[in-house]
Amino acid sequence: MKLDKLSTRVTRRMRSESALMRWRWLRYWRPNTQSGRLVAMVESVLLPVLVLWLGHLLRPLDPLGAHAGFPWSWFGPWLIAVRYGAGYGLFGVAFYAAFWKFSPMLLGSAANSAFPAEFFLGGMLMTLILGEFGAAFRNRQVLHREVTKDLTARLERTKRRLFVVKEALSTLEQELTDRPMTLRDALLDLRRTFAFQGNRAALPAPATTPGLPAAAPLPDPRAFLQLLSQSCRLVEAGIFVREISPQGLQWRLAASLGQALPALDVDDVLINRVLESHQSVHIAQAALNTSETNPWVFAAPLRLDEYDEVDALLAVHDMPFMAFEENNLQRLQVLCASYLDFSQLELTVEDVRSAWVQAPISLQQEWAQLSELGQRFKLRSYCAVWSGQGRVSDDVLAEFAGMQPVESSTWTLKGRGGKPALVVLLPLLSAAGLANYRRDMITQLGQILGRSNQRPDQAFDLDFLEVAGPGGFLELKRLLSSAAPAPGAAAESGKA
Repeated sequence: MKLDKLSTRVTRRMRSESALMRWRWLRYWRPNTQSGRLVAMVESVLLPVLVLWLGHLLRPLDPLGAHAGFPWSWFGPWLIAVRYGAGYGLFGVAFYAAFWKFSPMLLGSAANSAFPAEFFLGGMLMTLILGEFGAAFRNRQVLHREVTKDLTARLERTKRRLFVVKEALSTLEQELTDRPMTLRDALLDLRRTFAFQGNRAALPAPATTPGLPAAAPLPDPRAFLQLLSQSCRLVEAGIFVREISPQGLQWRLAASLGQALPALDVDDVLINRVLESHQSVHIAQAALNTSETNPWVFAAPLRLDEYDEVDALLAVHDMPFMAFEENNLQRLQVLCASYLDFSQLELTVEDVRSAWVQAPISLQQEWAQLSELGQRFKLRSYCAVWSGQGRVSDDVLAEFAGMQPVESSTWTLKGRGGKPALVVLLPLLSAAGLANYRRDMITQLGQILGRSNQRPDQAFDLDFLEVAGPGGFLELKRLLSSAAPAPGAAAESGKA
């Protein structure tokens, strides 16, 4: 009996999947945001021609179907308008009007009767309506894709943090005496190295050829190589940066460990795999251990350009045999991935950093990323500043910071008069969501302060700022300084 029920369920599922396969071709006519202008123009010509050809085969005396019960011929311009916009659909309308005018001359048929104005007016209006619908759908699709891309990046960072937690728990169970530094210590050192941009020594800019664009500098590659040497026991390695020279694209050695590094060849199997997959690889992988003359044992991307092409990578030439084991390779991959995230965020942070150099670099990067989303796709984000007034203990501030939304990022900084202030970045938030956040946080803060008989309005001031480029970041600096905020600034302030 159970086998019969299972067979029935499997049969129903196979039938539903086969039905979906039969109708999946209809998804082709959805609004398109990926095709180029040439493809849209070709489809705008071919589809009306195909419809007219079918109409001529079915009704030689009336290919447009002006006297039919339903204007089937309009499906050509309508589908084009839905996919690419009203402009391309109106081309089909004009093509139909020209065909009506010159069809007696081309087909050798009798002259047409009076021009069907209502037929063409109704088709044109429907084309405009469907074009507007397609444009709205395409805009929503672009916004959805960008939001998904941002959430995917945050998910990847969360997965790497979970791996760090898993590694830390495993170290409690076993002591590895041959490892000079744990992954936690390495990540803490990496965070200390890049904690404050203003405290970092400026590196000399590489020499550039006049008339050619200069490559963006990497964030302290020498310090990163030293960290890898201590934590992963690298002996000979180098960080290479792609540059444009009069001879074409070349890879320049930006920092190195050891003295006998070979030249970087993009045709090498290991290096070519990194450039194609954008993932870290090593020679122990099944597809890469066939070459006997491979000069590199490990390679990983360290930065991608605006075209998602690798323009900086780490190449390891020599490391101890005992260090070439799974845990050490995973540690090396996590450190390279963290550096990749940092260098990617550094590409857009220059303008924001100029407004407040001494700010934590993670705050600068997050602000720059959310500002770009708001500028390009109108996805607003906000910054909540909880400025301490009276005596606020560190325990209360830490507990309140832990109650912030999961998707938010928090920093504890010095506010007015040296008192602590909690800065919270709220990504992709609407006005209604901002009001809900204010209400919920004041309620939770009241519960925390109620233990010491304090009220929220006696302990904190709450100010909201819209995350909007260097101007908003400068206003955040003014808000946290001892001086009062400048009048007329784009801040929505409200006392909690």
